[in-house]
Amino acid sequence: MNTFTDRINWALEASGMSQHQLAEMVKISQPAIQKLISGKSSTSRKIIEIASALNVDLLWLTKGIGKPDIGKNLSNAKIVGTMDEWDSKTPLNDDEIEVPFYKDVRLSAGDGFADDIEDYNGYQLRMSRSTMRRYGIDKNCTVCLTVYGDSMEPVFQDGATVAIDQADTNIRDGKIYAINHSGLLRIKILERLPNNLIKIRSYNPDYEDEVIPQDEINILGRVWWQSSILI
Repeated sequence: MNTFTDRINWALEASGMSQHQLAEMVKISQPAIQKLISGKSSTSRKIIEIASALNVDLLWLTKGIGKPDIGKNLSNAKIVGTMDEWDSKTPLNDDEIEVPFYKDVRLSAGDGFADDIEDYNGYQLRMSRSTMRRYGIDKNCTVCLTVYGDSMEPVFQDGATVAIDQADTNIRDGKIYAINHSGLLRIKILERLPNNLIKIRSYNPDYEDEVIPQDEINILGRVWWQSSILI
């Protein structure tokens, strides 16, 4: 299954659903599903929902990386706590902490953006202390940045805010990292290769994989959280 068309056809057959049923589940038209199935289109704004409906791994479906994991339900997001109105004068509650937000430093989900991650401007974001504890994230090693570009869509939208764990810099294949690539700040999927090489991947199939020596990049941290506004 070397192509996206092969994978989505296989996943649809394995799911036992019809094209019409899948279209209804993800709330797009049946002709849009037909374009994906026939190979006339290789991506969709609903690709996350499609992967979830078919119970397959998103990275496998879009890039052929890893295994399909049929039966793994990707629609497992849960609301953690509540969201209340607040501003900079609102006191922190017992489960809140503030982390640096490098608002003017942008991570490229495209060809790269030259900047210095130490250009700290004083902004902060509030995050859940219990959530960070649950996932083993040290608040002193967490910073937030803004993503721009479309190479990581549909998972990371242009303008999304991401949090990185600066303590987690050891590459684990298929994980997403913020990197400094010869002065360009980027957010990409990384994979180790023999001979000290690194493969840089994007979610968007319009972007080709890159293979570079590992010493060309400095890993700033693993991306573990994101927030996007969809309009």
